[in-house]
Amino acid sequence: MLAPNGVYLKGLFNSTKALGDKAISSDATFEIKGFENISLLIKQFPWPTLSPQGEIEVPMPMGSARWQPQQLKINQQGQISLMETQGGHIAQFMENILAQGARFDATIYEGTPAQFSRKCEIVDSFIQLDNPDRDWENRAQIMMVTGTLFFHYFGAKT
Repeated sequence: MLAPNGVYLKGLFNSTKALGDKAISSDATFEIKGFENISLLIKQFPWPTLSPQGEIEVPMPMGSARWQPQQLKINQQGQISLMETQGGHIAQFMENILAQGARFDATIYEGTPAQFSRKCEIVDSFIQLDNPDRDWENRAQIMMVTGTLFFHYFGAKT
């Protein structure tokens, strides 16, 4: 195997650097329309992406096959984590959302609502929560409420 020389590695470095700084996972905000204050308690959430739902195998002569992409996957889901407060803000938020039919629209920002580089709109969303754990021995961690966010994404971003 050939050992890369400095010129080759410098070329890779420059090509990588030309693509710009990498996105940092923490630099994002999830804001639910009508419940904007809750965005400060939403710790983890999925970043929407468009891709095919899967593959379609297309038969070809002599037993061979090829792949073809399925339609875009607009119905998406991912893990969400919320930090509960002593005042029960997450429990109250869920009660309010449920009273409004359980569904909401949201904007996901790369950055914050006041300063962002891009944002994605998701619609007709709902959260299915898992029961949070309480632990007498755990004196070093805030109470997390986790679950699954179900949403629809059509590629709307700015």
